[in-house]
Amino acid sequence: MDDNKVGKGSNSHHTVSRRRATCNSCRRRKSRCDNRQPRCSTCIAHNSDCQYDKPPSLAYVRSLEAKIEELLRERTGPKSSFPVSPLDSYSIEDSGDLRSPSLQQTAEKVPKKDCDRWISEISVDSHGGVCYHNPTSAMHEALSKNDEFDSAARGSVAGFGEVSSQQKERVKNSLVSNAVTQKRFEAMAVENMINSQNELSSSMARDFLKLHWCWIHPMFMFVYRPAFTRDMALSFPNHQETPYFSETLLKVLLAHSTRFRSQTLRPGDPSSELMNNLTQQAHLSLAMSSTKSSSIPTVQALLQQSAREIAYGNSSQAWLYSGMAFRIAIDLGIHLPSEKLRGYVKTFTDEDIEIRKRLFWSCYTWDKAISLYLGRMPAFTPPVDSNMLVFMDDFTENDPWEPYYGLDEGRTNRVPYPPAKGHMISCFTALCKLSVILSSIMLDIYGSSAGLGPEQYQNDTTAGLHNAKNTAFVRISSSIQKWRDELPEFLRLDITNLPLLSPPLHMVSLNLLYHATLILLHRPFVIGATEIGSPAISRSYQICVVAAASIRSLLELLTSTFGHGHVSYLNCYSTYIAATIAVLHFQFREENTMPPDIGVSGERLDLKFFLGILQKTAVVMPALNRSVEIIKKHMQAILERRSRQYLDSLFKAASDSNNDAGRPFPMQTSPVSQLPTHQTQTVIQSDTTSPWMVQPLPDHGYNEYPGFNAEGLPAFPGQNFNIGTDWSLDQEVVDPELRAALLGLDSHLTLRHESSDWGL
Repeated sequence: MDDNKVGKGSNSHHTVSRRRATCNSCRRRKSRCDNRQPRCSTCIAHNSDCQYDKPPSLAYVRSLEAKIEELLRERTGPKSSFPVSPLDSYSIEDSGDLRSPSLQQTAEKVPKKDCDRWISEISVDSHGGVCYHNPTSAMHEALSKNDEFDSAARGSVAGFGEVSSQQKERVKNSLVSNAVTQKRFEAMAVENMINSQNELSSSMARDFLKLHWCWIHPMFMFVYRPAFTRDMALSFPNHQETPYFSETLLKVLLAHSTRFRSQTLRPGDPSSELMNNLTQQAHLSLAMSSTKSSSIPTVQALLQQSAREIAYGNSSQAWLYSGMAFRIAIDLGIHLPSEKLRGYVKTFTDEDIEIRKRLFWSCYTWDKAISLYLGRMPAFTPPVDSNMLVFMDDFTENDPWEPYYGLDEGRTNRVPYPPAKGHMISCFTALCKLSVILSSIMLDIYGSSAGLGPEQYQNDTTAGLHNAKNTAFVRISSSIQKWRDELPEFLRLDITNLPLLSPPLHMVSLNLLYHATLILLHRPFVIGATEIGSPAISRSYQICVVAAASIRSLLELLTSTFGHGHVSYLNCYSTYIAATIAVLHFQFREENTMPPDIGVSGERLDLKFFLGILQKTAVVMPALNRSVEIIKKHMQAILERRSRQYLDSLFKAASDSNNDAGRPFPMQTSPVSQLPTHQTQTVIQSDTTSPWMVQPLPDHGYNEYPGFNAEGLPAFPGQNFNIGTDWSLDQEVVDPELRAALLGLDSHLTLRHESSDWGL
């Protein structure tokens, strides 16, 4: 990538030039100064004195900013380092790790250090503009005293809370007014684009864009719609280069929306070949864009393509595209606080700041979503405290939302859906906050040796890891409770009082992800427990079961309103997580280790429902077939283990009473053991109360609770592993790393288990 220039992502008509100091004489005459030393050409021609006033040093500006922040902290008063939650009722002995001096000192130091640390990542490029390299780089050139950046602007944006309410209102009104204007001209912009190319018909292009804005855009908001629409109108027909639109981005958006049309196409439909060509063009255009200078449309196109590849089961490509998007975003300085960065890049407009801030959080949320789905640690983890979660353009908050089913909408029998408020900004803001919690869960609960310091790791790894994860568990539980309490009433769906028609898809998706988050937090402690009947473990299991039942209720509401064709991959991930609890519930029940008083009817945990959602949605998202296969294999392992126990009990009885028999004793087997493999899978999907399920006889040599097989049913459906036909899922291996290697897993990325390396 080329070095970043001033104003990357801002208006293209701004030229890139080094801002030089002007001498006093030229400033008085209002004439151009060439900045020569010791005297400029103009002063030589006029035979006048040439003097330069030096701007304040960067150190002086930093000291003023630090002083202002210190005064603000003193005025607002000290705040608690830890969130208030019901867990505060625990005694100090129970939560001693939370209140340890080391943690308190860390919490007090981080805000003071992080407020100025981002400035060290700003440097000067070869053209005198701003680029983003920290002091470790061989290309880092610190800002000097002669770099005439707008020190006044720096002071005004040192903290966004310091901007006057009138200024914020002016920015908000300007952005909202522009959004309203661009929406009025959107149809004309699309028509202008269609007339300049012959690849798509006018109706099909409008159809794909409407599908995108309705079903794909609201959740992660990769693209800022007003700027995209305006620049699309400016780009055609002369293919003029604009900062927030590119043909690559347009092709990717259209190609992603084709999946909604593909499910309704008949065999031999000519539209199928056209959509395949569009997908190929999107891939080729992305490859060409990656060789050019960094730009915001390239980041948006890569994020969008990553989301499409996930849906189609191309996990490697999805991970690659998202990683490229994050690196280009960092190359553009998207990870730095946009409001404060404006003090160093004067070309940034209010719209530029809004777009950069939205793109930062789009990268952050998508990173957590794809990391969850693929079972990998987050890759985009810049500090979030300095990037304030306040969006000025809230036009889409009250903009009406209604489902759009495409050109064949008139031929389908669907329930009439009255337009409802979209609440997109509130929903996206809540998703950003929940993604911060999910990042903590992945790093502190599922990460290997998470939270351990060097001394803990060397001295007592097991005890240190146990304490660190317990501390993280308490902290994250408080964060989730706080997130739920602060969630706006119009976004919170009460499972006991759901409406007849589903709210907009992105609202339901947010609530589904919340319940999946609860399961992700509590499930490792249930699976790794040796005493399932203990109060703490029973409580965690009850939370998992209630969350799984809630996911089922939300999915029933969603599919009854919009159908299975509009269930997103994030919804399917929540479905898979709920299915793992249904499998765990089935295993506990079959082994008679069910904790009492789970508070949920067994019918709400019917595995057939969750498998049905995944199988029906796999028509448009083939990646889900892998998730279904994983669940089937684990259920088959449970049934085979039950059958083997029953047979062993019969063989043991036969050998005791027929030691002198000349031929084997006639074996009476269970019906399940007599079924072929393909019929066994049919039993898996049948009613779990069927008489085919037999209870095992007591066997003192059998562990009543062998533990949930983490490798057989990973937390993330994206984990790719192969299981040989001669290797049983429940076969014990002494070395946990050997077990992971035999199953094709990376032991660093899987959850930790009591019987392998799950030590919680």
